[in-house]
Amino acid sequence: MLKILYFSVIEQNAGWGAETFINRGFKKLGAQTTCIDYRKYRNKLTGKLLEENINDYDILFLQRGEGFPMPILKAFKGPRVFWCTELVSRRRDADRLLKSGLFDHIYVHTEECKRIIVKRGWERADKISVVLNGFDEEVQKPVKGCEQDIDILFVGKPMERRQRIVRELQKEFSVLETKAFGHDMALLFNRAKIVLNLHSEEYPDTETRVFEALGCGSFLLSEKLSKDSPFMDGVHLVEAEDLSGLKKRAAYYLDHEVDRKKIALTGYNEAVKSHTYTKRAGDFINLFSSIRKNYNKTYLDISCVRKYAGLERFEYIYASVIGFLKRILRGNK
Repeated sequence: MLKILYFSVIEQNAGWGAETFINRGFKKLGAQTTCIDYRKYRNKLTGKLLEENINDYDILFLQRGEGFPMPILKAFKGPRVFWCTELVSRRRDADRLLKSGLFDHIYVHTEECKRIIVKRGWERADKISVVLNGFDEEVQKPVKGCEQDIDILFVGKPMERRQRIVRELQKEFSVLETKAFGHDMALLFNRAKIVLNLHSEEYPDTETRVFEALGCGSFLLSEKLSKDSPFMDGVHLVEAEDLSGLKKRAAYYLDHEVDRKKIALTGYNEAVKSHTYTKRAGDFINLFSSIRKNYNKTYLDISCVRKYAGLERFEYIYASVIGFLKRILRGNK
């Protein structure tokens, strides 16, 4: 049985984050996980580690990782893998981890992320893999007998760019824009004739929403996806180059139910076959097992953890004082 020490934000993102679904996949496939939410215990991580008495694990798996203390990372003797879930070009809070040289392998969001890391000389190409998003087959799934009473649906963070596009579409169509997670989001997807995917900024991406919508058996209409997308336009989903294209395709597929449902079914079958989080967990486990063979033993250096405890308390006090001063300054403006 593979024993995984999993650092993520699994408690803060409970019920809807990828952490929850990947961890469920690990367990389905027979792995044992010890999960620690590094954000929740940001200022008392050493105490949490000592409390858990971690001394029996096969691999350390860090997901996201912003602010994760380097001394703690170094205290773990054995294989380490990092999953950088954000775009490297946009989010810089993972830079120190990506160029640390502390990881046996790094997973990134896109091929462009990999190219940037290699170009900057932070890591070799053979130690970096692209991992696509996915969906949880127990949450994002078709609901039998669900009435499709929503013409067009967008579920997501209301960024300015997205809202501008939605407002333009609402001039010609009935479009519901809302926020939802987990089962609530899955039910909304099932109620929609068309699920809309819009990028938050002016560059193509392949958002988690794409996989979740297809996993629900929904028809997905999206702006042009990134080249990392595993789905085919017109086969698994439908893409549009611009607002005019979105309008034309929305009008067509609202009026052509047979075509819409055919594409939705093909997209669903592809998603279930290759893009569940259980499938992603299996890919992780295969790599973890391979890396683990290179180490005779793994352990946590308790002396390093205790040494960092004093610094951790200082960092907490410092951050509290700075935060207090910032609140005062804001109040005086």
